[in-house]
Amino acid sequence: GGVHAMRRLTILLLVSCLPATAAWDGFSLIQTVPAKAGGSATSPYSLLISGTYPQFAAVASGGHVKNTVPCGVNSITCPADLIFTRDSQCTTPYSGWDILSWSPSTGQLSVVLEIPILSNLRPAKIYACAGSPAVNTYQGGGRGSAYDSNYLLALHLDETSGTILHDSTANANDAVKKSAAAPAPVTAGKLGGGQQFTGTASSTNNDYALFESVTEATNTYTMEYWTKATSYVDLDSVFLGSDGLAGGPVIHTGFYFYPAGSVLYRNSWCCSSPHAPATASAGTFHNIVFVRSGDTMNVYVDGVPGTAATGFGDGAQTWMGLGWDGGVSSVFNSFNGILDEAFLSKVARSADYITARFNNVNSPSTFCTVGPFGPITPIPQSTTQANSQVNIF
Repeated sequence: GGVHAMRRLTILLLVSCLPATAAWDGFSLIQTVPAKAGGSATSPYSLLISGTYPQFAAVASGGHVKNTVPCGVNSITCPADLIFTRDSQCTTPYSGWDILSWSPSTGQLSVVLEIPILSNLRPAKIYACAGSPAVNTYQGGGRGSAYDSNYLLALHLDETSGTILHDSTANANDAVKKSAAAPAPVTAGKLGGGQQFTGTASSTNNDYALFESVTEATNTYTMEYWTKATSYVDLDSVFLGSDGLAGGPVIHTGFYFYPAGSVLYRNSWCCSSPHAPATASAGTFHNIVFVRSGDTMNVYVDGVPGTAATGFGDGAQTWMGLGWDGGVSSVFNSFNGILDEAFLSKVARSADYITARFNNVNSPSTFCTVGPFGPITPIPQSTTQANSQVNIF
C-alpha cells in the first residue's frame, strides 16, 4: 500500500507540472526603483519600460519571441507572445500595455504598462513572460488600455510618415499635421522618434498639428511635454488654445525669447504666468509640465516646481493643437525645435507624479531593473483527503 501510494504521488507530480512549464519559455522580473517614485505613491501609474533586452528578441535572433502581430496606433510589428503579468506563473496579466517600439533582431523594447500603484516604499513587480507558441494575438488590450481615464491626450509623436499624429488614449483625438513634412519626423526624439517644428517670425511659415476635435473643457489639468529647442523666436507656442483661430493665440503654453527659453503661459484676457524655476536652454531636451487647479497654476522644468500664480478663476479651457494655426502674425509663432511625448490630463497631477514621470522618461534604465530570463518554477498545490492522504498536484 505505501509503495503504491508513493508511485501514484510521483506520477501526479510529473503529469501536473508539465503544462505550466511548457506554456512559456520563462520570464524576466522587472522591478521599479522606489527612490525614483517621489515622496508618496501614485495610483494608477503608466509605467515606461524601455531598453534593449536580448531575451525579448525573436527566436531567429536568439530570443524567445515566437509569434508577431501588428499592434498599436501605428500598426507596428509587435511580439504576440510577450506578456506582462502580476505573478511568476504568468497567469494574471496586467490590465493593458502599449508597445511603442520593438526590434525582433535586438530585443529593443519600449512599452507603457498601466500598474495599479507606483510605490515610493517598495518595488512594483512585473513579470515579462515570453515564448508561448500558442499565443499569436496581441494581449495588451485596445487603444487606451495603458492610460488611466484622466488622460485627454497621449501623443508619443513617433510617426515617421503621413500627416496623422496618433493619440494613444481611448479618446482617439489624433492631431493632423500641416503636411507630411511640417512638422518633420525625426528619429532623435526624447523617447524614440519625435517631430521637428519650424518656428519663424512669420506665422504663415510655421508648423502645426491641429487636433481632430478640441479637447474637453476643464479648469483643472496637467500638461506635459519634452522639447529640444533649436532656437527661440518670440512667443513660441507648443500647446495652442481654442481661441487661437479667432486671430491670435489668446491661450497658449510655450516659451519666450528673452531671457531665452523662458517658460510661458500666455492668456491675453487674464492672469499672470507662473514663474518657472529655470529657463529651458536650447540644444538639449527639457521636460515642461503645467499644472492648473482652478484659480492656481504652477509650472515645472525637469521635475522641479516653480512659483505658482493665481487669478485663473473658474473658467475652463480647451486646446486645439500643437504649434501654430497658420494665421498671420509677426509675433506669435510655433515652437522651433523637436517636440516629443506630449500629454494632457484633466486632473492636477501631484508633485510626486511629476517627479516619477520625469525620472521614468528621462532615464528608463534607472527607473526599473530588469532581471535575467529564467524558467517558470511551478508552485505545488496539495489537498488532504478524508483518510489523511495528501495528494500534491
